[in-house]
This record gives sequence, C-alpha cells and structure tokens, in this order.
Amino acid sequence: MNLRYSLPDWCFLKKGMDPAEYYRRIRAAGCEAVEMVAPANRAAARAAGLKILNHPGPGMKAGLNNPANHASLIPEIEKAIREAGADRIPQVIIFSGNRSGQDDKEGLAVCTGAVRRLIPSAEEAGVTLVFEMLNSFDHVDYQADSSRYGFELAREIGSPHLKVLYDIYHMHRMGEDLMSDLLNNLDIIAHLHTAGSPKRDFPGGSQGIDYGSIVAAVHKAGYKGFWGHEFKPSGDPVLEARMDMEQFEGFLQP
Repeated sequence: MNLRYSLPDWCFLKKGMDPAEYYRRIRAAGCEAVEMVAPANRAAARAAGLKILNHPGPGMKAGLNNPANHASLIPEIEKAIREAGADRIPQVIIFSGNRSGQDDKEGLAVCTGAVRRLIPSAEEAGVTLVFEMLNSFDHVDYQADSSRYGFELAREIGSPHLKVLYDIYHMHRMGEDLMSDLLNNLDIIAHLHTAGSPKRDFPGGSQGIDYGSIVAAVHKAGYKGFWGHEFKPSGDPVLEARMDMEQFEGFLQP
C-alpha cells in the first residue's frame, strides 16, 4: 500500500459482527488502523495487528466555545487525554460545540482559551488533540462548520499537540475549497476523513468530490498521515472498505 488507511468502528463494525473476525479481515484487506474503538474491543483490534488511532472526547454539542461548560468539560477531556495516553492512543478528538446564537469570533476566542488549558495535559500524556470541523446540515447548529475556524485555532495555539482533523466530506458539504484547504495547511492537519458527498456513501464516481485529484495532489505534497474512510457502507462493510482502498491506490497511478 502506498497510502495509510484507517476505518472508524462506528460505520464499519456493524451490530452482530464478531469484532475479532472483522479486525482480521480489514487488516488482511490492507487497513492499518481503526478509530473510535470501544475499550472492550481494543485488545482484539491490536491482536489483529491494527493501530488504534483516536478516541472521541466529549463536547460535540455542549462544547469548548461556551465558558459555562468549562468547569465540567475541561476535566472530562483531561481524563480522556490521560486514558488515551495510558492506552497508547495518540489522538483525542475535540469539538467546538453548538453555536446557540453565539458570534463565531467570540466562540473561537473562547475555544482558544480552553485549548490552551488542555495543552499541558496533552503534552504530559504524549497525545495530540485533533479539532474537528463538521457540517451544520448533519450536525445542526455546530459552530466550527468552516475550515477557517479550525485552521485559525491551530495557528493561534501553535503547538504540535493541537492539530486539525480535516473531514473532506464535511467541508465539501459546506462549500469549502478542498484543494486549497488541504495543500495550504498540511502542516497543521493530523488526519483526514473521507466519504462520498452529499450522502456520506461510498466515495465513487457518482458523488460530488473529485477524490482522484485530491488524493494524488495531497500525497505528492507530502502528506504521510492516515486516510480515514468514514462512509456508510450499503453492503458488506469489509468488501466496500477493500474496494475503496484499492480505488485510492489507483489514484496514484500515472
């Protein structure tokens, strides 16, 4: 494999599937890592030879942009950081929270102050906080629904322990300039998520994102991180994951 691939459990490990068998199958298909893995499944994932890439922190709706949340939310995220570090999970995903009528500039400033408080814990645990922008169609009223929000936060913090999780699907839904976003900010992007748009389905030729051009350009520019395939399979999850990885490998062919 020329690229590194990860699969989030929430969309591929379906109810009723045997986790150990699933992990063995996706590792054999070329997947190197899994995401958002329940603690009970982590040993099985590692036994199959998979890395566990990240763990979602709290605060997607009631988030870091609201000072009223900080007294309870910051200790919860600090606990997630410690637990991730102890379990050799390199990333904890963090969020802005919903807008709730707040001005975005104010929310970004409040988020910045909160993240500054979290950085020492991340440094101590050897964990990278990855800030995720989401589209506000699927996640109604989510404040960080633009690439600018996450990139400005990361630039302002200026720490290797705070980077961006750039979800290509989410930012396409918001009308962002994907190629410019990616090529101009690779230094602060820790991880990429992919899916077809607008339905979050298999990212093939019938959807709206030109993954062929994006994958080739981003790889050429030096991105060495994971391509996290976060779409909703319509059939066999492992078969569709294999097909998608093979498709992405094909994007690098001359």
